[in-house]
Amino acid sequence: MRVLTRGLPGLLALAVLTGCGGNTPPAAGGGSAPVDKARERENVIATCMKQKGFSYTPSVSRPKRSDAGTGDYAAMKEARGKYGFGVFSAFVYPDPAAKQDPDPNRATIDSLPANKRQAYTKTMNECRVDALRQVNGLKVTSLDDYHEQMSKEIERIDKDLDGDPKLVELAAPFAECLRSKGERVTSARPLALGGRGLEVWYEQLEKLRKAGKVTAEAARPYLAKEIKSALADLECGKDFYAAFIPLSTRLNNEARVKFGYTEQ
Repeated sequence: MRVLTRGLPGLLALAVLTGCGGNTPPAAGGGSAPVDKARERENVIATCMKQKGFSYTPSVSRPKRSDAGTGDYAAMKEARGKYGFGVFSAFVYPDPAAKQDPDPNRATIDSLPANKRQAYTKTMNECRVDALRQVNGLKVTSLDDYHEQMSKEIERIDKDLDGDPKLVELAAPFAECLRSKGERVTSARPLALGGRGLEVWYEQLEKLRKAGKVTAEAARPYLAKEIKSALADLECGKDFYAAFIPLSTRLNNEARVKFGYTEQ
């Protein structure tokens, strides 16, 4: 699903831009209304499932917040000083909660025989679509349609960010500064610059993975280099991020609300 996992643009990218990575979810402002909607939607799903003979436990998680998600320089510097771009820090500072499946229904699904598991999943997806229509007012025909609509929304956001005159203006000196510090820059587009560091250090991670299992001990020297790179990136992009992150946060928050996410 592109909205959450494709490259760096989109809803997940804000964690990378702030330097928190997988360790500290970014803040994106917002109030309790989206969480209330999500809770209402989960209750609708549970009722729908019960009517069709299945059990379902409503569940709504609310992530922690961080001022780094506002584009605040001091908060970003503090986060990057510990986590870098958030790649190797996941091994040096593992988050036990990240390994846990937050879905309380997973155990129910896993306990079912294959034929019943398929029926459960099919019914659950149908109920989710009904809830999205009923609670969020979305005109969706299936989860695939829902994901496709989200992808188109993120494509629009990508174009808005890459085409923003102020970001384009700030991106040029950002890229020039990075090159002067020996950092790899393949594109001076705003989105590419925002996600450049994560891309570079994920490549390093993949090389280490191919050489063997990644341990905290093996990751630590890489993290030290990653932190140095992330801080250099922040110094070069201080003005850029101050403009980019608030705009990206606002646009992505609007998409979150529209499509029923609770990461506010």
